[in-house]
Amino acid sequence: VFFGIVIVLSAIIETLICLGGPEWLYIALMWMPAVAANIASCIAFREHREPFSLKKLFASVGFHRCALRYVLLGCFLPLVYLLVPYMVYWGLYPENFAYHGVSLVLVLKDVLPIMVIGTFISMLSALGEEIGWRGFMVPALYEKLGLNKTLLISSLFWCCWHLPLLIGGGYMSGTPLWYQLPAFVLCIFPVGVMVGLLTLESGSVWPAAFLHAAHNNYDQAVFGLITRGDNRMYFVSETGVLTILCAWVLAAVLYIRVKKRL
Repeated sequence: VFFGIVIVLSAIIETLICLGGPEWLYIALMWMPAVAANIASCIAFREHREPFSLKKLFASVGFHRCALRYVLLGCFLPLVYLLVPYMVYWGLYPENFAYHGVSLVLVLKDVLPIMVIGTFISMLSALGEEIGWRGFMVPALYEKLGLNKTLLISSLFWCCWHLPLLIGGGYMSGTPLWYQLPAFVLCIFPVGVMVGLLTLESGSVWPAAFLHAAHNNYDQAVFGLITRGDNRMYFVSETGVLTILCAWVLAAVLYIRVKKRL
């Protein structure tokens, strides 16, 4: 039920976006997984003849308390796999760094407030996806299929969900499509593994939501804005080779760590 609803609703909105629809459709699209998760949960309550309550509904989509360290880890991981590639790129092409020659103090003064405040603003859209993907989908798959198949299916589905936007030219432009599609999947798949592992270990949707929000904010509203260069999408962001390598290394380390605890 969840997969059917999210595919149909997302297909409608992604088609409108690719046809040149307004910007607010992106936010609506990111909330479709949450809509599908809540509908599927309500249907499950009815099938099991369980009385409906908002508390149970929130719990079914991942709203549980968790240790603060998981939320902080969710904000820290994208800082590593995004910032390290950008720093390497700035070192290779210093003229493409907007703050080239500027003192680190001034850079931090300008950038840090956006990194913090922007992450909370980005949460307004990222939470919609994570309620569906990690709050509902990942725990449901894990209960039926175990760890490895859950990480594989959830990460691949999340990657494929984005592909129509790339094909339609409305997302992550800057490279030819033959490169863009496989590079995007290779980059986002390990991110899906990381958020899935954080969700299963913490028992909550919040770490995944913060990681997703931080990822979008760091890349699109901070590092991407202070980086120029026609070739940058081959090195950084969600199609860059350097980002792909960093994301896979972090995902492998986190997988080894979490698998021992689950």
